[in-house]
Amino acid sequence: MRVRVQRGAFVVEAALSMTLIVVILFFIADLSQILLAKTQANRVSYSITTAMKERYRFFDTRHDISQSDFELVSSIAGGLLADNGTYSDYGIAVGGYTDNGVQEYFRSFESGESCIPQESISELEHLRPVRDDGVVFPIYQVTVCLRVEGFSDVFPGMNYVSSSSVLPGR
Repeated sequence: MRVRVQRGAFVVEAALSMTLIVVILFFIADLSQILLAKTQANRVSYSITTAMKERYRFFDTRHDISQSDFELVSSIAGGLLADNGTYSDYGIAVGGYTDNGVQEYFRSFESGESCIPQESISELEHLRPVRDDGVVFPIYQVTVCLRVEGFSDVFPGMNYVSSSSVLPGR
């Protein structure tokens, strides 16, 4: 007669396997949400930077960025991010490097955390294009930061995404 010593082993293994599969699915869902937020931040930062570089057309031929310009593009960014109703809390940094120096403006998250680009615009002087006759064009940088809610909040650095765009002016 055969003695069964492994009663319930299948149930225990199945429960552990199912738990592992559920954890992996939650992790994949968080990664897809982070990827979606990164894509949204890329889209908004590039759109705002494109508007900033068209200074002659949209900002009365002024190359320098003012506080009112920053407030305008910050509200536009808020509108673009709120289109799908997902990102109401965001941070934005707008910078310009012109002949008059560097202008930088920041909007922090509602929690007080700041949105700072990885490279300051003052470090990007080498990106300013120079025309053959010596005219140096300005550059503009926009960084958009989004807070991502999810199960990955327990991992440091995975609850925020940011995207920076730098374009030369005209």
